[in-house]
Amino acid sequence: MTLSRIKWDAVAIAVLLLLVMALCVTVKLQSSSKALLTLQNEQLKQEKTSAEAITTNVLRATALFNDIAQATHDDNQASNSESEGRVVIIRQAIKGDPCAAQPVPAAAVDQLRANRNKVRSGATGTDTGKPAG
Repeated sequence: MTLSRIKWDAVAIAVLLLLVMALCVTVKLQSSSKALLTLQNEQLKQEKTSAEAITTNVLRATALFNDIAQATHDDNQASNSESEGRVVIIRQAIKGDPCAAQPVPAAAVDQLRANRNKVRSGATGTDTGKPAG
């Protein structure tokens, strides 16, 4: 077979068919790759939205805890200020009383401190379970 006897039309058509098939395979691969990337993009958007919601909720909870802590701190400071005022009034009231100079028994001090701690912690309630009277 010589070069002159080869049918160049058939060779050109075969080459074109191979080129078209290669292009079809490339387009199919690109299409499936694009579909996969689109799916991953949607999943990432959902994860981002979820993460933003969680972050927002954490920030709100933190702000709420900070508000509660600030209110508790303010209440404690107000309570301490009231106590200091009471101490001054009591000291002025018992200033000349000779009995006030006597030391308080340790058992009484311990009971008073326990009661104070109970009141401060909120452990005492208004409902004692006993009827009034």
